Amino acid sequence: MSEVSVEKQKRGLGRGLGSLLGTNNTQANAPTTAPSNFKTNSPMAPTSGKPELAKSAPVTTTAPQVLSEGKIWQMSIEKLKPGAFQPRRTFEKEKLQELSQSIKSNGILQPIIVRKVGEGFEIVAGERRWRASQMAGLHEVPVIIKNFSDRETLELSIIENVQREDLNPIEEADGYQRLQSEFTLSHQQIAEKVGKDRATVSNALRLLQLPKEIKEMLVNSDISTGHAKVLLSVDDQKKQLELAKIVRDEHISVRKLEGLAKKKSTDSNDSSAKQDVDLSVTNRLMAGLADELQKLLGTKVNIDYHNSKGKISIAFYSDEELSQLIDKIKEGCQQ
Repeated sequence: MSEVSVEKQKRGLGRGLGSLLGTNNTQANAPTTAPSNFKTNSPMAPTSGKPELAKSAPVTTTAPQVLSEGKIWQMSIEKLKPGAFQPRRTFEKEKLQELSQSIKSNGILQPIIVRKVGEGFEIVAGERRWRASQMAGLHEVPVIIKNFSDRETLELSIIENVQREDLNPIEEADGYQRLQSEFTLSHQQIAEKVGKDRATVSNALRLLQLPKEIKEMLVNSDISTGHAKVLLSVDDQKKQLELAKIVRDEHISVRKLEGLAKKKSTDSNDSSAKQDVDLSVTNRLMAGLADELQKLLGTKVNIDYHNSKGKISIAFYSDEELSQLIDKIKEGCQQ
């Protein structure tokens, strides 16, 4: 790994990303020999498939110190590993191939941000560049080593992907959820960090309330975020799924889905109202029959009726009263 000195330049990364990085884009001068304490033996990670996801290990708020933070180093590609806090779960092969071709032609224009973890280096920002570089056959990549805590790493990973619109809606929502749950950030605080308004963050988090099958449709682009928002207005999950399948199979617009959702809701309300009316009529009828039996038997009677089934409860308050009730029932049966 070789060192390249840094000349700072301004670049619009967004307030959240720029403040975390502390430095903007850089240009390289002549390389020098790297210090020996940065040597690692991390194996090369696969170039395709899903990255390793964050594990439920304790999150730290402080970072291990490294030498020469902010300088650009040429590091062996094999010494880097995917970030544990990477919100992205899938990498589209076609887009990686396009980036790989660009890297072959123009090189890596922006260094990969890494941090030292144990004896290795973990990617904080730039995993797509790292994977595409492997596809391009590179042996070394430019990196900047930063002193980042787990919290800063998660924040930067989300900010980088969100600002570049690299995440699908569920990955973005999961990232916000982690910021909220692991670091107790409010929707407003998350919005400020990623450069979006609070309503956008709140609406993104609502997507996580959808059933798993619908979330998978959203990840696979079978339905849009607009469709998903309409589905959230439908209370019943079974109906949500029915409507989502219609969107997927018939490719209907958001406006048409709004009409279907409204009709589903109206039909549901009409059906519910009819059931309430039927139930009310049945209850009045059962109450009338219980009244007649009470007059005949001279004691309290209750009829518990449901879907043509149920039971009749006759109250008695002594053994003598029980005997009298049995006699009356026998007499009635014999007539």
